[in-house]
Parts: sequence; structure tokens; C-alpha cells
Amino acid sequence: MNTFKALGTAAFSLGCVLAAAIPVRAEWAPAAVVNSVYEGIQHIHGYRATPRLVWNLRVGDRGGCGPIRGTHYCTLNHTVYITQQDIRLAYQHGDAALAYIVAHEYAHAMQIAHGFMPRTTKLSELQADCLAGVYLGVIPNLSLDRKDVQEITSFAYRIGDYAWGSAHHHGTPSQRVKAVVLGMQSSAKGKGVAACRA
Repeated sequence: MNTFKALGTAAFSLGCVLAAAIPVRAEWAPAAVVNSVYEGIQHIHGYRATPRLVWNLRVGDRGGCGPIRGTHYCTLNHTVYITQQDIRLAYQHGDAALAYIVAHEYAHAMQIAHGFMPRTTKLSELQADCLAGVYLGVIPNLSLDRKDVQEITSFAYRIGDYAWGSAHHHGTPSQRVKAVVLGMQSSAKGKGVAACRA
């Protein structure tokens, strides 16, 4: 339990340095990461309300909500879209960063399906980060080591933003790290999504 807290604190403290992470060699290929995380989260939810997954898209391709501008969950057709650009960005940190992307977007689908957050706000984005941390901590046959946690938190830090007035504001770097670490800690303590609903 204290390991996650220490790792989260260490990752946050090193966030500025890790934000410009040197590319690392991935343990799993993107297809293996996407398929195992997606299947694992489906299993957690009993294969109910499963969103469709379309991945390895180019920015500019068309999706159910119009042109693909980046990785997102589309409410119009209950589909998660993951772009090649975001896969490459994740792999600058490691394969666990891609697992975090998949879990975060799947979390948006579950927010809608289960009525957690009916619309997209900074709070819904941080809740999706927290839920992603829970998912990654409880997926059967998937265990995160220190390197994985570092990959996830350094990536979360990197994609945080300070676009306070923007509708696309997802939370600051430190807020995103804290949210995903809270989710991982919650799963380690057996509390599930309860910490994410606060």
C-alpha cells in the first residue's frame, strides 16, 4: 500500500524531468497492450455496456463524432478511438502508458453507461484518470511493476495541461498524476471505484 504512495510521490517529484522522457524499449507490442487491457476491463464489467474499439487510426480519419483529431470516446456511437499519434507518444514512456490511454478512454464509456458523469468536464477527465488507475490495478493476469507505474505517471504528467478556460482542459500535470495514482492505490486497497466517485 505504501509502495504506491511512495511511487506516486517519487513519480510526481520527477515529473518535470520525466515529461521529456527518453524513448524506452517497450515490453509488449501495441496490439498486445490494447487487446489485453480492453479484454480485462470488459471482464471486470461482466462484458456489459462494452464500447466498440477502433485503434491505430490516423489523425484526420473519420469517426462516429466526425474527423478524428485525437484519441477519444465518442458518445454518439459508443466507440473508443485511439490514434497512431497517441500510441507513438505513449511509447516514448513505455507500454504501460498505452495501457493507461486504453483504460482512460474505456472509463469515459463507463462514466456515461453508469451515470457517473453525464458530460465532459475537467472533473470527468480526472475521474477517468482515477478509474483508469483502478482498472489497471484489478485487471486479471495483469500486474504493474515499478517501471510500469513510472511509465503511467510520467505520461499522465506529460499530458496534463494548464488550459484553464478551454473545454478540452483535462487537468494540470500534477492533478492527472494524483488522480491515476489514487485509482491505483484504491485498487491495491480493495476499494475499487469508490475513491473515484468522491
